[in-house]
Amino acid sequence: MVLSELLAPAGSYDVLVIAVNAGADAVYIAGQQYGARAFAKNFTMEEIEKAVEYAHLNGVKVHVTVNTSINNFEIADVMNYLFKLYQIGIDAVIVQDFGICWLLKTLIPDLEVHGSTQMALSNYSSIKWAAKNNIKRVVLPREINVNQIAKTHEQLKKDNINMEIEVFGHGALCYSVSGNCYMSSYNSGRSGNRGACAQPCRREYRLKYRGYNIGNGYLLSTHDLATYNNLDAISDAGVTSLKLEGRMKSGDYIGTIVNSYRNILDGNTGDYAKNLHLVFNRKFTNGYIMGDKPGEVMGRGSSGHEGLYIGDIVKIDGTEVTIEIKNKDNYITLKKGDGIAFKYNGKIKGIYLEDIVKQDENEIVINTTRLVKEGTEVFISFSKSIHENLKKFQKEVIKNNIPLSLTLSWNEDLTGFVNVEYYLDDELINFRHKVIGKFEKAKNKPITKEKIEKQLSKTGGTPFYIDEIKFHNMPDNLFIPISELNQIRREVLSQAQDLLLNHYTPTKKSVKATRKKLNEFYEDYESFNNISKKKNPKISLFIDNLDQLKSISGFDLKRIYFDGNCLYNNPEDYYENIPKLLEEASLMTPDAELVWVLSSFINEKEASKCNEIVKELESKGIIISVMGDFPGMGEIFDCPVYGNHNLNVWNSFTVKNLKEAGFNGLILSSELSGNEIKHLISKNNTEDIDLELIVNGNLEVIVSKDDFSNLNDGKDFIIHNNADYAILEDKKRKKFKYKVLFDYNKQSHIINKDCLCLIEEMNEIKHLGLDSIILDCRYSNEKYTTNILSIYNDSLKDRDDEELSKYKYQIMDFSQSYINKGNYIEGRLHEDKHENS
Repeated sequence: MVLSELLAPAGSYDVLVIAVNAGADAVYIAGQQYGARAFAKNFTMEEIEKAVEYAHLNGVKVHVTVNTSINNFEIADVMNYLFKLYQIGIDAVIVQDFGICWLLKTLIPDLEVHGSTQMALSNYSSIKWAAKNNIKRVVLPREINVNQIAKTHEQLKKDNINMEIEVFGHGALCYSVSGNCYMSSYNSGRSGNRGACAQPCRREYRLKYRGYNIGNGYLLSTHDLATYNNLDAISDAGVTSLKLEGRMKSGDYIGTIVNSYRNILDGNTGDYAKNLHLVFNRKFTNGYIMGDKPGEVMGRGSSGHEGLYIGDIVKIDGTEVTIEIKNKDNYITLKKGDGIAFKYNGKIKGIYLEDIVKQDENEIVINTTRLVKEGTEVFISFSKSIHENLKKFQKEVIKNNIPLSLTLSWNEDLTGFVNVEYYLDDELINFRHKVIGKFEKAKNKPITKEKIEKQLSKTGGTPFYIDEIKFHNMPDNLFIPISELNQIRREVLSQAQDLLLNHYTPTKKSVKATRKKLNEFYEDYESFNNISKKKNPKISLFIDNLDQLKSISGFDLKRIYFDGNCLYNNPEDYYENIPKLLEEASLMTPDAELVWVLSSFINEKEASKCNEIVKELESKGIIISVMGDFPGMGEIFDCPVYGNHNLNVWNSFTVKNLKEAGFNGLILSSELSGNEIKHLISKNNTEDIDLELIVNGNLEVIVSKDDFSNLNDGKDFIIHNNADYAILEDKKRKKFKYKVLFDYNKQSHIINKDCLCLIEEMNEIKHLGLDSIILDCRYSNEKYTTNILSIYNDSLKDRDDEELSKYKYQIMDFSQSYINKGNYIEGRLHEDKHENS
């Protein structure tokens, strides 16, 4: 199998022990900062060291997630943390931030880097970019299917690029593509990009269209992914590592899924697939990876655990309840202490079984005082026997999994030597151990080879077993006490173990050289301050229809970002019409740079097709630029390229890395506070790249592969006029209303309920050093666009705070939604307050 690694999650040291003992080949963990699960217990530095030692002694690798977005205030701290991880000897770090990726490539190139799924490396050009950036493995978005993975794998081999591929194989799915979600951040101050997602996708919603209620329930909640039936196909596609999700989950959960997948991968027989249903799950989907459609991936009926369906209650006689077994394909014998759940009218009640009256393949009769009704669905949600069986994984145990070859030899004065050989990661480790003063001539009964072999083969409590023992020049009539033989064994195994652990840590020379580079970097970074000439930002504009272009007459605009992705409901119509729209837009914007906004998360084939359109327009004398959200754009397009907000530009090193990747301009993250933006720009020494900030508009919070098919009544939601939109309403917080639009690829775009409005902050913003401010006027009309343009254009002049406040009230009067300041004033509210906020 190409698939050679089962990668398990662990949110604490105790869970890591369970994952290792249950059969994981590698475990991913996080320290107490910079990991994308801020509310897991996570690991102290001492616990990371302990975890690495335990895992390495068991032949298991440890990957540490450093997969949050990082701002400039944190650069020195996070690099110091990464240096400590490097010294400890962790096997890889999982990184999201493009800036941290650049710093690791530059300062700690020997530390293996894996590109997090949040990097959204969804096409081949981006994976080539990753290879150039010293990334050894990419964690592909969950939206990529096995056929696409197979093509990518074949192309990597053809281009002789050594890149490992990792995919998620089991557990919770993000609703948003690659976890690039901003709903939690913009509306609760808990950023998913900082590991603090409040999971708004698991709430109940109502979908409305033109005033009609067309869907209710957990409309954004996905089923859990399960690929245990498709492991051969995933391996054949070229996947190296199968990742199990669940760093917030219990030891029982981790033990069960690791044990099950280990045994299924190894071809062992047993109820391992059934066991997966008995720990937390939201029912299973094969996922986009195996070609499931959005309606099959979504679990709109519930966002919680139900368990494995047994059957229905058909009779109630006092406290005796008869359950007819309907799920005979996955029949499970119930036992006392098992947990079962009763589901009726969407509500779930649970009990632990105390009295089973009767049980066969057709029905189960139980005694319960729980008030239930006939017709109720029954699930087993907890297995006591599985829980008890998992206890065997809780104790720390070193497995004997590395074969040692020993060669014993003696010289003329009976001094003994032991030559030791073993392999780690295909590398030969060998050493010679000298035995001092322990062998002598036998006075009575000499020691035999068999006795020596027996004593030296007792390797319990170590990672080794003796594969072979050879004897060279063994004298006749030789004696050594058994206790001395045992001591030789202990010394040899101890030295072998020390070399094993040292194998994973860098040399003192490498550490010293890296420390020197880092210290020089810290000194330069601390002293650098961008004192370049203050810029007077111009205005750029997002639009999505040509009528809005009539509103720009008389305004001095830097760029027009034209986004026509939601004007058509299929690729054929879109690609047939978009060249003409771009041509017309170009004629209407002679003084501003026209930028074509590409669809989010497009694949290689589409990106190449878009480049052909750019070239065709160029041959007609029409010059345009493009905007996208993947780092490999510079590999494909010959025109200027600009980075959309999904690139999550949080720091000056991300700017540097993306400039090197060919970007001409970037939108700074709307999750940043004003102080963080100010610091980013003060530390930015990258020239010839424009930095922009969205200062007004209803921001996009989610792009999802969901097309709102298979709503809770089984019907699909279809908008025939694709420029139209639906409204997604939070059922409990009815003021939380989001627009939902669909692009030509049937991806849904969820637009924030409130409009970002930073008009009152313009006196500060215009002195930040930005190249332009962006007004996002998509999903609006010509009149709104004209009004917003006029107000912000005037705000760039010498206006006092009182005048700016008056402008705010004007915007409130014609805005289509409430206005707020987003994260600009206080940053992400939940985070500890320090100098950046």
